[in-house]
Amino acid sequence: MGAENVRASDADREKIIERLLHAMNEGRLTLHEYDSRLQQVYAAKTYGELTPVLADLPAVRGSRPGELKRIPQWVVIMWIPWVFVNMLSLLIWVATGAGYFWPFWVAVPWGMALLIPTAIGIIVRANSSENEPPKPPSPPMPPVPPSH
Repeated sequence: MGAENVRASDADREKIIERLLHAMNEGRLTLHEYDSRLQQVYAAKTYGELTPVLADLPAVRGSRPGELKRIPQWVVIMWIPWVFVNMLSLLIWVATGAGYFWPFWVAVPWGMALLIPTAIGIIVRANSSENEPPKPPSPPMPPVPPSH
């Protein structure tokens, strides 16, 4: 029995969906095409039914979309009030004649107070990801049949 007749698992479908999302984010698929292919993925029972969904898309090189290093959400949440309060302070400073630059006393102490936990958190996060045991290899992707 060929690999195209082997039943696909939910994990296999999720990997295909990640690749489709990556292709849509790159502009290779429209939202309508993504939705149509998503329906095909969820309806597929075998690898043979999954293969055509990715046939016209290039293979994803390098890191996977879920593995990209992003700014942790807690950092964004912590810094958003600082940004908006300082924008408001600058607006008030400009509106009142732009004399002595008092927004400095709002921005710098608060910014330094936020910078310390941000730096510690990012350093700890980087060190913990380096010390994590290697992930087990993922199951192989469904084979792509050769084009004739």
